[in-house]
Amino acid sequence: MNINNVLNHLATFNELGYNPDNGGINRIAFSHPERMAALKFSMLCQRAGLDVYFDFIGNVIARREGKYPDLKPVVIGSHIDTVKDGGQYDGLLGVIGALEVVEYLNKHHIETDHPLIIIAFACEESARFNEATIGSKYLTGQYNRTSLKDIVDNDGYVLYDIVQPLSQEVRGQTALFERNQIKAFLELHIEQGPILENNNDDIGIVTHIAAPHRFKVTVQGVTSHSGSTPMPMRTDALTAASEMILKIEQLAQQYTNEGIVATVGYVDVYPNTMNSIPGEVSFLIDIRGKDEAIREDVVQQILNSIDQISTQRHTHCKITDLGNEHPAKLNAEMAKITENVCKQHGFEYKYMYSGAGHDAMNFASIVPTSMIFIPCKDGISHSPLESVTTAQIAKGVQTLIDTTLELTHKTTTLEDFDNQVI
Repeated sequence: MNINNVLNHLATFNELGYNPDNGGINRIAFSHPERMAALKFSMLCQRAGLDVYFDFIGNVIARREGKYPDLKPVVIGSHIDTVKDGGQYDGLLGVIGALEVVEYLNKHHIETDHPLIIIAFACEESARFNEATIGSKYLTGQYNRTSLKDIVDNDGYVLYDIVQPLSQEVRGQTALFERNQIKAFLELHIEQGPILENNNDDIGIVTHIAAPHRFKVTVQGVTSHSGSTPMPMRTDALTAASEMILKIEQLAQQYTNEGIVATVGYVDVYPNTMNSIPGEVSFLIDIRGKDEAIREDVVQQILNSIDQISTQRHTHCKITDLGNEHPAKLNAEMAKITENVCKQHGFEYKYMYSGAGHDAMNFASIVPTSMIFIPCKDGISHSPLESVTTAQIAKGVQTLIDTTLELTHKTTTLEDFDNQVI
């Protein structure tokens, strides 16, 4: 592999949406920098000799033909969008890694048995629409064009209305990505957590992907003057919401050994002035777990606690369910291929689950699916401080190349994946 090529691609893509004030990257879904990155990727794919098209939602899909075009393609890729002031590697590493696989094959004049498809997914992050992995959900048939009319961003813009004028879709698209229409899906990603670094491991082989259940909570109190309203006579929406948020943290802490995490990362306070008692507070809850039954038990405890606190504090509370996703189990045979690659190169590896959601989770129920992680410094992601070393990138991309090569051999067969998960 050509590590300098990979580093140069990463650097040029990260000029798009770069914030010079803090070093963060802002390629928010369907923003100008994000669409420019999609266009840039499509041009690089065309230069590499691939057949490239955009589907309706803006995923970039590029096919390299195999020796046997009728065989099911192997699909690799990740996403190009970021959160606000995000890091330089989240998603993008997997996209550039997929491109490097193709450039490696081209350089060494390797003709694979199976066709190879590389993808840059749109709208993986939930930063804009409070809904994650939208591009891969569309591609795998979980969403259709009608579904996109029901998804609204934080400013009230409808997703369908955003993507329809941008659409370059010329053919159709989801057929390749229905059940049993592709051989395998593989994604390279940074871990976004501290486990690999803390264990001095080079590669994470993902066994499960946790999934979120998300809610919007609106607490209605009474807005009144901060100086003239006695403490016993207040109905403060913010203090009520604060107690709820602390209770959410407390409940999640009790289930940390079961892989449960819960986060309130967004709060909106009205009227949000120093001399007014807050009359309304809205906040968003993100509850994740790799075991759906345990997660839903925690969800119910959280909802019951919110209701109890609201009653005790004489507020009115509205809870809106923003969506419930299913945790994914990944393919054991593909994981074994990656394990063998690590052994061949002397890479230290660890089987692990992903607490973060990824595009791979939408493929796991319809095709054999696997993920490869590399460490990131201090486990920090979704931040300008997100950092990986050149050596870590090189090991991750080499593992992706070799695993993909094995998957594209006609002789590499994968059993009924429904019975082959870890």
